[in-house]
Formats: sequence, C-alpha cells, structure tokens
Amino acid sequence: MTDDWNDYAEGWDDNSDVRRYASRAFTTLDDHLNLCGKDWQSKRVLDFGCGTGLLTENIAPHVEEVVAVDTSENMIAVLQQKQLQNVRAAHGDILAGDVPELENAFSGFDLICASSVCAFLPDYSGAVAVLAGLLNKGGHFVQWDWQASDDDGFGLTLNQMKAALEAARLGSIRVERIFEFKSDEQGMPVLIGAGVRNTE
Repeated sequence: MTDDWNDYAEGWDDNSDVRRYASRAFTTLDDHLNLCGKDWQSKRVLDFGCGTGLLTENIAPHVEEVVAVDTSENMIAVLQQKQLQNVRAAHGDILAGDVPELENAFSGFDLICASSVCAFLPDYSGAVAVLAGLLNKGGHFVQWDWQASDDDGFGLTLNQMKAALEAARLGSIRVERIFEFKSDEQGMPVLIGAGVRNTE
C-alpha cells in the first residue's frame, strides 16, 4: 500500500460504490461466520487495511473489539472522527510490526478481515502468512478482492488466493466468486478467500 490513499480519504465515505462494497462484504461475512450471533460478543477482530472503517462500522456492534489498522494516516483520521466505542484505530504497517499505538496488542485475534486490500500488496502470500500468525488457534482469516482475469491482470485469481491460504497453513479453506459488482454497466467479480488457523 502507498500513501497515495491519503488523497482519497476526504470523500471516501461519500462514494456510494465504496459503501455498497463494504455492505456486501459484511453480508457475506455474516453468512460465512454468523457474525451477528451471540458467539462473537467476546471476540477480537483485526480489520487490516481498514480505510475509513466502513467494514469496521458494520462489524463493531457484534464483537468485543475491532482493531482497525491502515497505512494511510488520513484514512485513519476519518475513522477516528467517528468515535466508535469499541474500535481502536491505528496508523501504521502491521506487517512490519510498526504500529506504535498498538504497543503489544498485535496478536490474539479471533478474526482478521482484509477487504479489497490484498491485491495491492507487493508480497500477498507473505502478508497472509504474517496475518495468519496473528490469529488465535481456531481464528478466521477472511479476505475479499477483485477477481483477475489472468495471472497478470489486476486483482487475484482463484488459484493465487488458494495457494496463498494454503502456504499460510490455514485449514478449512474456502475460495470462490462471492458476488459481482456492477460499475458503469461493467460486471466486476469479487472473490472471497477464507481459512482457519489450525488448532494443532
């Protein structure tokens, strides 16, 4: 991720497509994990690459705490202005262990979400491995990304996603096209990738 995202922060939440994407992602997350059920009230969640926190806003009422981290200082500033009670918003690079505001709260997550983030990372597979290591045993990793038409196109392919989740030694892997997003009459498919940190 680059700091170019700072330029988008001010009007990000006003973009109806962005809000719709976050809403669709949350719906599929709830379908996948029953996040709105009682079992999640004591759980900790990391929203990796949270942006202005549109997904965080949907998750927060159903869990104990959301740690929302982004490399864009301006995006985090927008989220902090929302003053969500059980959300700890922090600017930094969690993959490099460089988030001073979190001190020692880097691990122990029951769920890590990454919404439209992973395709932008220079080392996608390496990032998933790091994130998987921050999960509690039995914790879930869930990502959404645009589906690439081939290995060289923007986004991720089903095979790339599956390979990264497997390399991170996640179990119960699920990789599939989860919804299609229409923008300017063009259909843009979105993939979900999910896995569980093995309990062994």
